Amino acid sequence: MSQQPSRRDLLKTTAAAIAALILPRSLFARNPDDFFFIHTDTLTSWPVADPVQWSLQNAHQPILERAAEGLGKLTASDSDRIIRLVVRRCRLNLIELRPEHAIVQHWGQNGLADLRPFFKTHRLATNEIEVVLRNRKREVAITKTGDEFLYGSRIAADFPLELFQCKWERRFEQDADDWQAAPGSSSGFAWPGLDDGVIPWAALKSAWRRAVPGTCLNCDTPTILTNFGLRPVGMFNRSPNFVSVCSKCCRSFVDDSVKEVGSWIVEYLDVEVRPDAEIIWGNRVKRQ
Repeated sequence: MSQQPSRRDLLKTTAAAIAALILPRSLFARNPDDFFFIHTDTLTSWPVADPVQWSLQNAHQPILERAAEGLGKLTASDSDRIIRLVVRRCRLNLIELRPEHAIVQHWGQNGLADLRPFFKTHRLATNEIEVVLRNRKREVAITKTGDEFLYGSRIAADFPLELFQCKWERRFEQDADDWQAAPGSSSGFAWPGLDDGVIPWAALKSAWRRAVPGTCLNCDTPTILTNFGLRPVGMFNRSPNFVSVCSKCCRSFVDDSVKEVGSWIVEYLDVEVRPDAEIIWGNRVKRQ
């Protein structure tokens, strides 16, 4: 008895069929900004009115050097072969923009460009945009939404973003609960009267007042520091762990620029809110 195809397989097959029917017919000029080529290595992109004619007319250019011989044997009637050749040989992706859709042709998984800068520039990184990724090597297509091409990681559904935003807005004020732990925080340090590792609001407020906030790579607006300290790496090592979130796009970002956590604490935490111990192998060790 043959195995029934899964829902995932059916969706992939359907997407591939749709792409095969629609995409080849789309390779004709409509508007100058309908099509873009993007180089997978440099992420340089440029608009083309007709990608087929552009490829034939620019076959002598260095960017198409590896496809030049093949292009010399083709004509405009070989539109799909031309696009397949160019994305395969020249490390290019072809992006077609339609109302609420973006269609990206690429060669293999390793040949898919980092689309995040392009999507940011063209305001495509939203859940209202449907993105079809057509892998010309395997001739399969998958569908995503534009917000899957945002920078950073999606914050957890239960993350108390509004609470952090409210506390951040009151960073210059004192609240009765400032010495309570910020939900979900984990620092590798300890404060008197609090569970191991959690960060009190008072310490976060101090960092918010004194440190320059990060900038969201999606929105170009300030982010909110939600976690600082050290995290275990393997059995014996620890690594700096600094995380911020953007209240606009709801993404979190890891800051790898801090190398010495102790120096950071001295610089950005008021004396009265600094941790008095580190958590080493599950034990509190007094800080010097």
